[in-house]
Amino acid sequence: MRRGAFASGVAAIALVWGLAAAPAVALADGPDDVIVTIPETGENPPVTPPAGGDRITNAQLRWGLNAESGGGAFAGGCNFLSAGRAGDSGGSRVWTASDGLYAPTDGAVRIEKPTADGGWTAASWDTKCLDPRGAAVTTASTASATGNQVVIDGGAGSRSAEGLEIRWSGSFTVAFYGGMTYWSITDPVLSLDSGGSGRLTGTASGYGTSMDDLTKWEPIAAATVVLAEIRGAAGDRGFTVTPEYLGVAATGAGQVPRTPQNAAYWGSFPQSFVDFHRLTGQQGYWLTTNGVRDAAKPASPVTVSYDAAAPVPVPPPAAGGAPASAAAPSNPLRLPAAVVAAVPDAPPIVAANAPLSTVPQAAGLVPEATGRWPALVLPLLASGSALGLAVIAVLSMMQLLPWQRAS
Repeated sequence: MRRGAFASGVAAIALVWGLAAAPAVALADGPDDVIVTIPETGENPPVTPPAGGDRITNAQLRWGLNAESGGGAFAGGCNFLSAGRAGDSGGSRVWTASDGLYAPTDGAVRIEKPTADGGWTAASWDTKCLDPRGAAVTTASTASATGNQVVIDGGAGSRSAEGLEIRWSGSFTVAFYGGMTYWSITDPVLSLDSGGSGRLTGTASGYGTSMDDLTKWEPIAAATVVLAEIRGAAGDRGFTVTPEYLGVAATGAGQVPRTPQNAAYWGSFPQSFVDFHRLTGQQGYWLTTNGVRDAAKPASPVTVSYDAAAPVPVPPPAAGGAPASAAAPSNPLRLPAAVVAAVPDAPPIVAANAPLSTVPQAAGLVPEATGRWPALVLPLLASGSALGLAVIAVLSMMQLLPWQRAS
């Protein structure tokens, strides 16, 4: 099926997606720095506790993944969560209310948002892009976010001295760019050992295109991925813990080296997770790429309550994943709006959000972008500008400028 509008406009949109093509290298800043590489399933399989112990019949899982999953988008309005496994939109495009793709609830799954007074409320199509104060989220700051979270009740499993395992039935969808790219997770499973360490996994699916032919829209085969690596979770009623991200290195996914500028939020989601997103085109949103949205990428806290009827108290989520004092990443190349070519079928928001930096993704949905100007361009532009000003000054002294002669 052809998707002409997106095929024409994606090159312009790609430049503002906050991704950066870079070698998959993670370097420590000094001898005391530690790079954390989390082993995948084949090296450290999830722990399954033995039968017996405390049976769990109605556990609750609550998670917003990261701040970017509720942040403003450079096209399509915002990124958001939806209950259920979204159907086929037919192509890479912004969802509409009439599509029926968005759902605030689906079975035991629901989407909630924080309120201005510190509580929680049900999300809806009309409020999915609003922050707790009711203002539309923007890309101007990583502090602007809806804070939406997926909540799944009905988890069943067991808990003993050896660990725990809880399985939930249901799906949720993560939509970026108003639905231009989206994927789903079905039936998440939490497995922890006796020390409260383990993994949250799930079956991922979605839709992707080809770098070579953006008119293609193809379903992605379902695959089990690690959603979150968890360490030291503990609590009688449940727990809230921030999954591993900071200091985690990924390979083959475009992660940039750690620097003093990005150290406060440098890291990655689990390797199998970012590998899956090579197919969706979202890979650069789940690790550090030196893009303008890096501070919104670190994993948000995940909360598990062993009884959904008596859940663990959950404070409203923080907007960004980095401390307020963290320095912004460097994006030195800035281009004027004029460089965005007119695209007949592109959404109007493309022109309104002209690229501020070339930030391509290594592979997937977004084609590569040129990250440098030729070495002689800037000196020649500077020399040409100086010469032009000198000519104008001489003509002005001789009273030969057109408006001077006319007067």
